[in-house]
Amino acid sequence: RTPSMLAVARLSAAVSQLRVSPRSARAGAAHHSRRVRARRVLSAISTTNMTTASWVDEGDFEALREAMTTYDEQRDTVIKRARDITKASKVAIYCLHRGEIDKADAQIATAAQVADELLPIVSANPPLRGGSYSGGLEEYAEAVVFAHFVKHGVVPPSTHPDLARCDRDEYLGGVLDFTGELNRFCVAKATVRDAEAVKKCREIVDALMGIFLKFDFRNGSLRKKYDSLKYTLKKVENTLYEMSLTSAAAKRSREDAGLEDEGRANVGEDE
Repeated sequence: RTPSMLAVARLSAAVSQLRVSPRSARAGAAHHSRRVRARRVLSAISTTNMTTASWVDEGDFEALREAMTTYDEQRDTVIKRARDITKASKVAIYCLHRGEIDKADAQIATAAQVADELLPIVSANPPLRGGSYSGGLEEYAEAVVFAHFVKHGVVPPSTHPDLARCDRDEYLGGVLDFTGELNRFCVAKATVRDAEAVKKCREIVDALMGIFLKFDFRNGSLRKKYDSLKYTLKKVENTLYEMSLTSAAAKRSREDAGLEDEGRANVGEDE
């Protein structure tokens, strides 16, 4: 048996002896003797407990506690600052729809700066990348892709310098979200009768649909975004179709008007 177990056993024996009624025939000297033995047992247990405390490395547990506290503080910092990445990226997308390219570039630069500030923390604690930080970079990737399309008319690859801070899933998620913004861009171009821009939007969405068909997405955020891509393609195609109908109707209207004018002219000549 260990010293602590022996001490507990002695204490139990001493206590059981102390429970003997003091009214017994030998209550005098024997009772006093038992009290003395009980004090000795308690003293032995106290000494044993002091020895047991030295078996636990309290410094190690204290270091673990401090590490957990630091992790929680860093997690709160990442969550709060990642909102700035998302906010700046959303403002950039809004500015791009309004044609304010310089303002959009400034917001994208702000989002990139915040992401780079948080990168050392995230690199030291990989679990912190998921969630708010990854979501912010996904929004950032969407803004960068949309800005590149507005300026150059093409979708930038994942190796683009501005996308180097995004991982694979963040880039793919950003591209899939970009198709939704492309649909809005397409509608805006259709309202000003820019048929070529509408056709280009449709071609890009259709090309991305063919590319993503080769992917085998499992259940998750990317799968949900991919499932919405088919509906985006349908919306863009409907916009192009409706635009072609209105264009054809306008053309026929002009032709009919021309025939009427020509008929009136002929009638005037006959008279």
